[in-house]
Amino acid sequence: MADESRLKKAGMFAVGPLIFVGFIALAVVLLVGMIWASAKALPYLVTASEIAIVVCVFVFLPLCIFRKTRPWAGVAFYYASYVFGTMLFAYSCLFVVDVWGAAGLVIGLMFAGVGVVPVALLAAVLHANWSVLAELAIDIVLTFGTRALGLYLSRATEPEPVWEDEVA
Repeated sequence: MADESRLKKAGMFAVGPLIFVGFIALAVVLLVGMIWASAKALPYLVTASEIAIVVCVFVFLPLCIFRKTRPWAGVAFYYASYVFGTMLFAYSCLFVVDVWGAAGLVIGLMFAGVGVVPVALLAAVLHANWSVLAELAIDIVLTFGTRALGLYLSRATEPEPVWEDEVA
């Protein structure tokens, strides 16, 4: 019985470090994969963002004029904000890796993934890369502006006014 418990303890002592190494390896693979995916997807995301801006301005903004189509425009603006946000995240990820390496990206990801954008802003300021800072600021405004506009437009609309003639 005593030999069996010693064997269990030794097995657990050996398995613990293996699990720890496995988690570290998984984190490295995911980090490298995220950098690779961002690099491959960024050209397509930039194109998608450009198309989304054109569609938002020339299709969805005119839909805001009419009361009946405002909620549809709001939903469309809300979904467009995800295109802008994905492009912002990928761009921030690649900029941080380019400037500060994977260590800067890991620091940014420790802030629940969203922290990559503030780390990219900080890197742009500290390296005096004002064009990147302007691009990041525009992308942030696009992302959260279209999301807020979409939420505002898609909320329940006020009831149409009842004219006194129609009541009688």
